[in-house]
Amino acid sequence: MQKPFGMRIIFKITLILLLPLTGFTQEGVRFTDKFGPFHDTYQQENDFSNRKYIPYPYVREADVMWSKVTWEIIDLREKVNLPLYYPTDTLHSRKSLINAIMDGIENNQFNAFQTPLQNNAFEFEPNNIFLNVQQIRDISKREDLMQVEIRPGVTRDSLVTIRWRPEEIKQILVKEVWYFDRKDSRLRSEIIGICPIREYNFNGMMRKQRMFWIYYPDTRNYFTTVPVYSPGNDKPLYTFDDLFVNRYFSSYFVQEANVYNDRLITDYVIGREAQLESERIKKEIFDFEQDLWEN
Repeated sequence: MQKPFGMRIIFKITLILLLPLTGFTQEGVRFTDKFGPFHDTYQQENDFSNRKYIPYPYVREADVMWSKVTWEIIDLREKVNLPLYYPTDTLHSRKSLINAIMDGIENNQFNAFQTPLQNNAFEFEPNNIFLNVQQIRDISKREDLMQVEIRPGVTRDSLVTIRWRPEEIKQILVKEVWYFDRKDSRLRSEIIGICPIREYNFNGMMRKQRMFWIYYPDTRNYFTTVPVYSPGNDKPLYTFDDLFVNRYFSSYFVQEANVYNDRLITDYVIGREAQLESERIKKEIFDFEQDLWEN
């Protein structure tokens, strides 16, 4: 007995409506009410731990027709730089830059170097390596007599060891080299070293302290496995290495290689003039490439 025409139409429409729902039961796609690092709404296939960094392009000395070494400050309080500052503690496998650096040093992924006394900053010097991560945590540690609550309503004086905290790292000093590669007619930049800068209150006065240097080429293998939070999109899209290599940050120049012992900008100008001098260095680098195309 044949089905009535109307029943066949209803059956086909019902089948069409149910087909999209069957897709949700396919293997590898999971919808659940559990909450985890990525809310567990899908099976994560993008494994950051197995990522490999992309090497810099090969450059011959004969192809570098111009180069300049500069130092820049990345202020972590600027909105665009907040992914480098937060979270102050590890959250859903996300780390701030300073926590990622400390974890990398602790796991022997790269070394940290002591800060030199001169303004010309970091050089790759094996004799200045910190022996372990505890030496870094003990930088500028001090002991102070403080009131400690031993039970509700009862305090006593106790000698407390005070160490620097990750949230005190408010700036990053970056040393890099800019160069023009005539082989492909491009202006490139490569980071040489990174130095966290601590800002802290001591006896009612704000002070700054350069903590240590890391040699950036040694960190790339590790940084390329650490995802960075992307504002506006909770899905991790890039890593710390992507951020630095592609310059997804805001910064300003504080120093350039010069004949005056690589002096800082603030050694010869202050205030508004220092800001204008920083902009002059940036414009000089930009104009060099533009002038080549105009001539």
